[in-house]
Amino acid sequence: MATNHSPYLTLKRAAQQLGVHEQTLRSWERRGLIRMARLPQSGYRRVPEDEVLRLQRAMVADKTGGRIRVEAPSRDANSLMEAKRLAELVRIELLDCESNTSFDEWMQSRRGRQWLSS
Repeated sequence: MATNHSPYLTLKRAAQQLGVHEQTLRSWERRGLIRMARLPQSGYRRVPEDEVLRLQRAMVADKTGGRIRVEAPSRDANSLMEAKRLAELVRIELLDCESNTSFDEWMQSRRGRQWLSS
């Protein structure tokens, strides 16, 4: 069975792959940061796959340029034991939470702010 693979992505799919909002891609196009194609009849935007790959590389490079270091979590025995210890502390603390207190009320008492909108 032949697949009909297009080298272009919809605006929505490109935004999902890049982890940005569709409006961000429109803005980047206006600013000349990304090249897009338009469908002849509808005028809908399509993003070339190579542009998405280029932006993904640039976004990763920007994160590792000294400001943010991307690193996979450690899977050694000491790190896993520490993670389990911290998870157990959280579990115990949640057990101490009164059953008649909502999670939002509990978090507000712990952090001094509301977590859910009223």
